Amino acid sequence: MESIPSPVVAVKINEWYKHIKKFNVKESEKLREEIRKEIDVMEEDEQAVLYFQLMEFRHQLMLDYVQPSGEPLEKSDYLKAVEGQGKKMAGFLEYYFNFF
Repeated sequence: MESIPSPVVAVKINEWYKHIKKFNVKESEKLREEIRKEIDVMEEDEQAVLYFQLMEFRHQLMLDYVQPSGEPLEKSDYLKAVEGQGKKMAGFLEYYFNFF
C-alpha cells in the first residue's frame, strides 16, 4: 500500500479542528476515524502525529463538555500516557497543548 503524504493528513486534521471548535460532534467523529486510518499508512512525520494527538485531546475535551462524565480528564495524565508510549516527544506535545 502506498503511503499518504503527511501534508494531506495535516489538512484533514485542520478540518477536524474546525468541526471541534464548532462542537459539531457528528462530523468531528467521522473525520477522526478517517484520520486514524490514514495516520497508520502516512509517511513518517512526528509533527503530524503530535498534531493528531493534540486534536485527539481537544476532541475529548469537546466530548467532555458536550456530554460530561463523572471523571474530568487531567492534562498531566494524558501527557504521561502519550509520552510513555516509547518515544520522548521533547516537550512538543506540551508546547502545542499550551499553544491552543
